[in-house]
Amino acid sequence: MAYFFEDVFLRSPAPTMILDSELRFKAANPAYLEMVGKGWDDLSDQYVFDAFPESEDRVESMKAIFEATLAGEETSISEIPFRLSVDGTIKEQWWTARHAPLQGQNETERFMIQFSENVTDQVKLREMRNALMGELQHRTGNLFSIVFAIARQTGRVAATVPEFLKAFEERLNSLIQVNQQLAGGVSSHDETIRSVFEHQLAVHGKEVLQRIIIEGPEYLLSMEQAQSLSMAAHELATNALKYGAIGHGGGKIEISWNELPTGGCLLEWKETGLPQQKRSDKSGYGTMLLTTIIPSQLGGSGVREFIGNTFVYRLEIGPTSSLR
Repeated sequence: MAYFFEDVFLRSPAPTMILDSELRFKAANPAYLEMVGKGWDDLSDQYVFDAFPESEDRVESMKAIFEATLAGEETSISEIPFRLSVDGTIKEQWWTARHAPLQGQNETERFMIQFSENVTDQVKLREMRNALMGELQHRTGNLFSIVFAIARQTGRVAATVPEFLKAFEERLNSLIQVNQQLAGGVSSHDETIRSVFEHQLAVHGKEVLQRIIIEGPEYLLSMEQAQSLSMAAHELATNALKYGAIGHGGGKIEISWNELPTGGCLLEWKETGLPQQKRSDKSGYGTMLLTTIIPSQLGGSGVREFIGNTFVYRLEIGPTSSLR
C-alpha cells in the first residue's frame, strides 16, 4: 500500500511538495519541479528560503503560515507573487496553495504538505482586463480632443470642403478601428511591432506620417503582446497629438527597436523638435499605463524621459516564453 500512495504522489498533476519541521524539502513531485524549473537535486534537504530567496518581510509572513501548518492547522495562500529564476531567466509567477500537516512515524516528527497551483495566466488575464477598462475610461476622456485635433490637421491641408470630408471620414474610420482593436474587437494574430505602430498611426494625415520614421527588424508578437503594445502605441500617439510632435508642425518621431540576446526586444519612441514647455511632476493614469501596467503585461520595463525639446520612451518587451 505504501508503494501505491508513493505512485499517486509522483503521478499527481497537482504540484506538491513536503517540508519537515525545519522547513527543509523532503519530497517534491515532478509537477512541482516542472512548475519551479528545478530538479530534485536542487531542492533535496534545502531550506525552502535558501532554495527560493525572498525579502525579509515575505519570509516572516510565509514562515508564520508554515509554522501554523506544522502546529496542526490547515492553511492556504492566494495569488502570492514569486520571482523565480528558470533557465537563467527571471519569471514572475503567482501561486495559490493549500497546506496540511503530516504526522511522522513518531510524535516528534512533523511535516507539512503543500498543494500548489500556478495561477499566473489567470492573474495576467485579470490585470489585462482591468488595464483595458482603465484605458477605455482614460481614452474616452480624450476622445473629443483627438477628434478635434484630427479635424484641425485635415483642415490645414484640404483645399475644398468635399476633400476635407473625404479625408476626415477616412481618419475617423481608422480611429474607430483602433478603438475596436484596443477593446478586443479586432484580432491581433500575426502582428509585428511595425504593423502595430502603422495601424495606430494610420489615423493621421500624410503630412504627419512624413515626419514619422519607423525602423527595426521583423519582430512577431503574441496576441497578448500585440494587445499591450497597441495600448502603448495609442497612448504615445495621443499624447504626441495633444502635446507633442504630431500636434506640433516642427516635431518628428523616430520609432525603433532591437532584439535582445534574451529573445526579448528594446523599443524606443523618440520625439524631437518639441516646443519648450513646463513639465508637470504629476503622474496620471497615462504615465502609470506606460511605466507600470503595460511593462508588467509585457514582462519588461518602461521609462519616460524629457530632455529639453526631446521626449524619449523606452519599453523593454520580454520574450514570449517569459509571459507564461
